Amino acid sequence: MKNITKQKLKHGILSYYTNDKYIGKSLSEYGEWSEAEVDLLKQLLPENGNIIEIGSNIGTHTIPLAKHLLNGGLVYAIEPQSQNFKLLSNNIKDNKLNNIKIFKTAISSKEGNAFINIFDENIVNNYGDAKIFNNNFKNSECVTVTTLDQFYYKNLDKKKFIKLIKCDAQGQELNIIMGSRKIIDLFKPFLYLENDDINTSKDLIEKIKNMGYIMFWHLSPLYNSNNFLKNTKNIFPKMISCNMLCIHQNTKITLNKIWKKFEIVDSNYHPFKR
Repeated sequence: MKNITKQKLKHGILSYYTNDKYIGKSLSEYGEWSEAEVDLLKQLLPENGNIIEIGSNIGTHTIPLAKHLLNGGLVYAIEPQSQNFKLLSNNIKDNKLNNIKIFKTAISSKEGNAFINIFDENIVNNYGDAKIFNNNFKNSECVTVTTLDQFYYKNLDKKKFIKLIKCDAQGQELNIIMGSRKIIDLFKPFLYLENDDINTSKDLIEKIKNMGYIMFWHLSPLYNSNNFLKNTKNIFPKMISCNMLCIHQNTKITLNKIWKKFEIVDSNYHPFKR
């Protein structure tokens, strides 16, 4: 692999793409990536909790979450893109973590095969933007696709209670939820889902609401003023990660009152809509 930097950062040793204009740039400048997401999930999860992470990329969140779960908790990390999967594997090995199980597959609403983009590592790009497509195209690779329900019953220890499903899958979130009904009904886990596509947002919100969930917007700035490298320059002005925290109505939890103003009550609303 070309143009890869290995560096000791906030959550351990990480190898990342030097030419990645978001994740790699943030790691280089700040020593962390979208840290508000990590902080929130660590508050929700007991140290013996188990996570399914769909779209682990190179492990910027996988690593700190696994380090939080050192009292018996596991991270099932799913990443279909070959270059990302290799860096993810290296990062897990370099941090000597044995509570992460990694899988190279794509998750959607049905089984089959699809194609995912391959990156030219010599070019500045968004290396977190790996998407699956139905048709082959230049600079792509074939990947297997399964549903999360099928993945769970085939690969996971049925004694492991799933506390959180985290999903950052570049627009596949609705399809992933459609193929996860069995395990969501079984465990009623926290769902932490990227929702930055205004075209699919309404259907995604209504689907999750019909499964008995209460939802909240979690808008995480890419710049953290209290970052690990103490860099005071914000190179991501006004840029946020747009996610939803979903809590099943039967889950007993006390939230800070500030969350009330972020509750999703109108499926037509999206923070990115003008």
